Amino acid sequence: MKISKIYQFEQHELDMLKDSEEDIKHGRVISQEDLDKEDLEWLSEI
Repeated sequence: MKISKIYQFEQHELDMLKDSEEDIKHGRVISQEDLDKEDLEWLSEI
């Protein structure tokens, strides 16, 4: 018998998900490759 828990999102998590959906809808996205490049640039500045 498998027992599952239902996760209850907190309001700030729901807000972040809603913002993410809006970003996707409006094309405010970045490829994983570009994100990796930005991360490397950021890390090299630390």
